[in-house]
Amino acid sequence: MSLTKLSISYKCVNSIGNSLNLKEMMEEFLRTFIKQTDAISGSFYVSRVANSCEELISLGKKNLFNIDSVKKRLYKKQIILEEVDTNISLLAYKLQKGCMIFLYSNRSDFNFITSILDSLKNKIEVNIESCINVENLKEQIEEATKENLKKEKQLFEQLKMSQMGELIGNIAHQWRQPLNIISTASSGMQIKKELDILTDEDFKEYTKSIIENANYLSSTIDEFRDYIKDSNKEKEIIVQERLKMATEMLKSSFSIENINIIEEYVEKERLHFKLVLGDLLQVLITIFNNAKEALETKKDLDYKWIKYSLKKTKYTILITIEDNAGGIDESIIDKIFNPYFTTKHQARGTGIGLYSAYGIIVNKLDGKLYVKNTQFGAKFYIELPLNINYII
Repeated sequence: MSLTKLSISYKCVNSIGNSLNLKEMMEEFLRTFIKQTDAISGSFYVSRVANSCEELISLGKKNLFNIDSVKKRLYKKQIILEEVDTNISLLAYKLQKGCMIFLYSNRSDFNFITSILDSLKNKIEVNIESCINVENLKEQIEEATKENLKKEKQLFEQLKMSQMGELIGNIAHQWRQPLNIISTASSGMQIKKELDILTDEDFKEYTKSIIENANYLSSTIDEFRDYIKDSNKEKEIIVQERLKMATEMLKSSFSIENINIIEEYVEKERLHFKLVLGDLLQVLITIFNNAKEALETKKDLDYKWIKYSLKKTKYTILITIEDNAGGIDESIIDKIFNPYFTTKHQARGTGIGLYSAYGIIVNKLDGKLYVKNTQFGAKFYIELPLNINYII
C-alpha cells in the first residue's frame, strides 16, 4: 500500500468512535471518508429494528438513485457498485445496523475504496452498536425517571392528603370552643329575651362574643383554604405570617398530646419572600409533625416542647424548629432526608415527608435544610436566601 493510501486509511480509522451520539459519530466519519476518497456525496441509513432503514445523515449532492431499490438489493449483497449515469457511479455498502451509500466519479479507484471500507467495517459496526446501546440506555433511564417521578408525585399527593386530614381534625378541635361560645351566647340572648330581661349591655356583650368567635372560625377557614387552594400559586409572602399560620393550624392537635409550642424568637422586621404558599406550609408542617411524632414516643417525659424561631441574618432568613425528644441517632441522622427512609413503622411512615421538604427548600428555593442534635433533641434549620424573588 502506498504512503498516500496508508495516510487515507489512518485518517478514516481515527474518525470513527469519537462520539457516543450516533449521528455525530457517523457524520464525522462520513465527512472524513468523503474528503479522503473524493466522493461526491455520502449517506448513512440506520436500521435500529429489523426490516427498517431510515436516513440519518446525508452529505453532499442530492441522491440521484432510488434508495428503496438499493436497500432491497443490499439484503442479499454486501456491496452494490453500479453506474447512475455516464459520469457517476453508486457504491452501497451494507452494515449490520444499516448501510452507507456514496456517489463517485466513474474514474474512481473502487477497489481501493471498497478495501478501506472492508478494513473499517468491524470498527464502524462496533461503534454503531455502542451508540445505539447508549441511546437505548438513555431511553430506559428516561422511562425509569418518569416512572419514579410519577410514583413520587403520587406519594407527595398522599402526604398532602394525610396532612390535610390531620389539619381537618385540628380545625374540628379548634372550632369546638368558639362554637360552644356562640351557642351559649345565642341561647342566653333567646332566654333573656323570652324572660324580658335582655338589656342593651347584655345584647352588646353577646353579639360581640358571637362576632369575635365567628371571625375566628372564618380565619381558620381562610388558613385551610390558603393551604389547599393556593398550594400551586406563587405569591410574595411575609414569612412571619406563614410561620404563624403553621403553628395555628397545628396547635390543637399538639395540645391534645400535651406538647407546648413555644415561640423562642421572631424577627420584628417583616421578611418578604416570593414562593408557592403551599410549599412553605408543607415544609413547616412536616417538620413540626416530625417533632410531634418523636415526642409522642417519650411517654416518661413530663414537659414536652417544640420551640421555633425566625431570624434575619446577613444573607438569609433562618427558621429553626427544635424539640426535646432526645435527638436523632447519629447513625441515621445523615439519612433522614433520603427518599423512602423512615424510622416509623411501615404502616405509619412512607419516608417521603422530609425528602419532599428537602426538595422544596434546596431545589425550588435555593436554600438549605439540615438538622443537628442539641442537648435537648433535634433542631431543624431552614435557610432561605435574602433579596431573591423566585418564579417556581
